[in-house]
Amino acid sequence: MEIVSYEARVAKMQKPGDVDRQLRLAKIYVKSLRLKFKKAPSLDEKLVLGKAVKDAESVLRQLRLTFFDLQDKLVERTH
Repeated sequence: MEIVSYEARVAKMQKPGDVDRQLRLAKIYVKSLRLKFKKAPSLDEKLVLGKAVKDAESVLRQLRLTFFDLQDKLVERTH
C-alpha cells in the first residue's frame, strides 16, 4: 500500500493555506486507514494496513512538527 510521503505533501504546497489543507488531508487519510484496519477480515490485511497506518501517522506527525516552519517558508516565497 502506497502512502503519500511527507515530501510529496510538501511539494504540493504553493501558498501558506496549503499547509492547513495538507494537514487536514493527512488526518482524514489516517482516520480512513484506521477504519479499514478495524474492518479488515484477515490477519494478512491487518498486517499490511497496520504498517500503512503507522507510516501515515508518521507523515502526520512530521507535518505537525514542521507546521510553522513550512508556513514561514511559503510566506517568504510569496513575498
